[in-house]
Amino acid sequence: MQTAQFDLNDIEHEPSDEQLEALMNAVAIEANRRAELARVVLMQRLREDLIIANRSSTAE
Repeated sequence: MQTAQFDLNDIEHEPSDEQLEALMNAVAIEANRRAELARVVLMQRLREDLIIANRSSTAE
């Protein structure tokens, strides 16, 4: 659903309920996308740190 642009600060031309719902959905989708990306990056970093920790514990 494509909606017209609107300004949330414009009190004379308030967005419709449909426009607000579309905005909230878009924000939720973007937040979930960014959270998943952050999770993937953190898990990769954790795996790398575990590999380094295992190497250093076997080297001692």
